[in-house]
Amino acid sequence: MDDAAAPPSQAGTPGTVSTGGPDGTTDDDRRLPAIAAAIALTSTLACVAALVIGDPGDRLGVAAGDVVLGTAWPLVGALVVRAQPRNPVGWLMLVPSLIGVYLLAGVYAESSGGEGPLGVLAAWFAIWGFAPYFFTLPVLPHVFPDGRPLSPRWGRVVAVTVGVGVVTTVARMFAPVPADLAPEVMNPFGVEGAPWLRYVTMAGAASLFFVGVPLAVLSLVLRMRRAREPERTQLYWLVLGGLALVVAALLPFGGAGETWGLAVGLLAFPAAIGVGMLRHGLFDVELTLNRTVVLGLITGFVVGVYVLVVYVAQAVAPGSHWGVLLVAVAALVAAAARDRVQGVVDRRLFGHRHDPYAVVAHVGRDVAAASQPVEALQRLVEGLREALRLPYAAFTGGDVHVATGAPIHGSRVVPVTALGEPVGELHVGLRSSGERWTPAQEAAVEEVAARAGTLAYAAGLVTDIAASRGRIVAAREEERRRLRADLHDGVAPALAGTALQLESLARRLEPLDPDLAQRAYGLRDGLRHGVGELRAVVHGLRPPVLDQLGLAGALRQLVGGHDQPECVARVADLGEVDAAVEVAAYAIAAEAFGNALRHSAASRAELRATTTDDRLEVVVTDNGVGLPARPRAGVGMVSMRERAAEVGGRLDVVATPGGGTTVRATLPRVVGR
Repeated sequence: MDDAAAPPSQAGTPGTVSTGGPDGTTDDDRRLPAIAAAIALTSTLACVAALVIGDPGDRLGVAAGDVVLGTAWPLVGALVVRAQPRNPVGWLMLVPSLIGVYLLAGVYAESSGGEGPLGVLAAWFAIWGFAPYFFTLPVLPHVFPDGRPLSPRWGRVVAVTVGVGVVTTVARMFAPVPADLAPEVMNPFGVEGAPWLRYVTMAGAASLFFVGVPLAVLSLVLRMRRAREPERTQLYWLVLGGLALVVAALLPFGGAGETWGLAVGLLAFPAAIGVGMLRHGLFDVELTLNRTVVLGLITGFVVGVYVLVVYVAQAVAPGSHWGVLLVAVAALVAAAARDRVQGVVDRRLFGHRHDPYAVVAHVGRDVAAASQPVEALQRLVEGLREALRLPYAAFTGGDVHVATGAPIHGSRVVPVTALGEPVGELHVGLRSSGERWTPAQEAAVEEVAARAGTLAYAAGLVTDIAASRGRIVAAREEERRRLRADLHDGVAPALAGTALQLESLARRLEPLDPDLAQRAYGLRDGLRHGVGELRAVVHGLRPPVLDQLGLAGALRQLVGGHDQPECVARVADLGEVDAAVEVAAYAIAAEAFGNALRHSAASRAELRATTTDDRLEVVVTDNGVGLPARPRAGVGMVSMRERAAEVGGRLDVVATPGGGTTVRATLPRVVGR
């Protein structure tokens, strides 16, 4: 399975839920999300207002990256705060909310010339309001995703980074410089005799971006190396977002393309965090993010139509009022299309949670390709997890346990039955603490549980048949070994002794009655022939070398005595194995080694045999011509596969790296395990 299997978080009564811990929220925790949402909304509205006032084309061309930082980042940050109010990650992503006010202040400062109390305040804020760049980018990777630095030493690095950001921001506040978005407006609180503050700002910004950001990336990489799933996958996505930002910042787009490239790069960070939330259970805010995505798409459509209309109206009919009417029409169209947009977003982000028939169809397509009931169950839980975008799904019943993903907030247990009898449990991971299922989700899971019951019943039948076959094979081989011992040690010596007595009798009769003596000699010869045939039968019941030397010695003898090609035996102490397994292993090794000598044209052949607690592995390799493009299953190959399957093992025939063929038989030490 592509994900680590984890045991069910609980096995209890049907329908029970394990939530991973008590709800320790306080009144402050419930107020903080509202505060974060208000901050994000204020920043977004300020960015929109900055675009609307004046020339939107010029504004968007100059501050595209600022608009992304002032809208996407705070919105995602508010979602994180909603899920984990005290996680610093969310609040660090809300710091760029100042950018919205910064853009609006720059527009107002330009229009007012920095006159009047509000104009002075706007002009001053337009000087330093971009300060979030000094804090979010160099600090966020240090504390992602749990809100804590990697170690106390890295905590000191974070403290120094924040200190440099504060010093740089304060220096910018009082530097005698013009506003970036209003070059004709000077800092109203700039210290005229302190031009060095400008250089402090430049040095601080350079150190934060060229030293602070690389250190943050290094901290993130070290955290990623130590992390386990699902945190490692979450960090992978953030690293991908960071790489997109770096590439966008370094590529030589030129002109306006450079601004838009940086905007795309700045959008990659919150997008990466959003993917972590959606696909890997990062902050558990799927439903809220779903609504935000829909609102963002509709808002983006309306704003896009507005900008397009403004451009066209200015070019064709300056001063026309058609723009307002077209924007209103666009808003009505977007509102009418909301349900369709909602459906598309639901399917793309959250699978088929609201369509049980689609879930069953999706799971059915995955299961159809399976060759064994257990494999089908594995595909079933994987398909269920993918269709419902779950963090975890598993089935347990009897000796079968299949799982995918890992439980984050516990799981709900659904009983599985077949023919009215319980056969196991389906564990469905929860996406959030105390999550409630919709009727559609319950119906989908019940349908999948019914399929799981059928597959589990079939898996039980297959297991019972395999165990019965194993018992039959083991009993047969044990009986063969007993018969061989009885025939070899009892019947054969008795018959051989009788033949000797007949020969002695014939010698005595020869002087007295030659005809009778010849008849005695004939009986002696017939008896000796019967003893030979009996020994052939004994050898057919079980190779005698196994009883003489044991399996390990028999395998070594099989390889010994060959000069060309070079033959090597690497056989460890194999311990006790069932009689049926000994015969199967020896027969497979003899056939595979014989094929290597006769057909491979190899210069070297090797036989290895090792054991683990419950498995015996026999491997024959050669460096010969290898397998043909379309190998045919001959009698020997079919025989080897049948012998391996008979005792519950597996035979694999693959190409040896560098040329040649490898035959690997994996057998249980005890038949039926």
